[in-house]
Amino acid sequence: MHLHPFTDGVRAQLLAAAALGDDRTQQTAQALATAAEPAVRLAVLEAVSAAADEITAALLDVPGAPAVSVRLEADEVHIDVRTGPTTDPTPPAAVDEGENDARISLRLPESLKAQIDTAARAAGISVNTWLLRAATSALGPGRGAPTTSSGPGRITGWING
Repeated sequence: MHLHPFTDGVRAQLLAAAALGDDRTQQTAQALATAAEPAVRLAVLEAVSAAADEITAALLDVPGAPAVSVRLEADEVHIDVRTGPTTDPTPPAAVDEGENDARISLRLPESLKAQIDTAARAAGISVNTWLLRAATSALGPGRGAPTTSSGPGRITGWING
């Protein structure tokens, strides 16, 4: 997916609004449109990445479900969908994605970060989703993993057989 149509659309809207003003207003709008292009590109990429993470998280309980990842190359967003099991033999743990409000700052050795990036890329998921799965899996049954309720009469989670 090319980003030009989106950035061009924002540029056109700014210039159309400025067309109502004088020459100085139009020049200012042109400069703002040029300056805003990188921010628009980043916002579109972040929105698509967030959507991919939500799709992958929603499919965590489905065996062999696809994982969705997003990457940017030059001015093109690539969306990858990988199916089948990941290289991790542990079943994906259920993660209550509705409550991802908490943030932590985590300092890692660069070599570990690189390994996590590689593992997430190989699994076709974002680093955030990979870390959620790893943390939930590490807690596992009998070691403090939460069992989440997703509404009346519905319990989500996984059982290690």
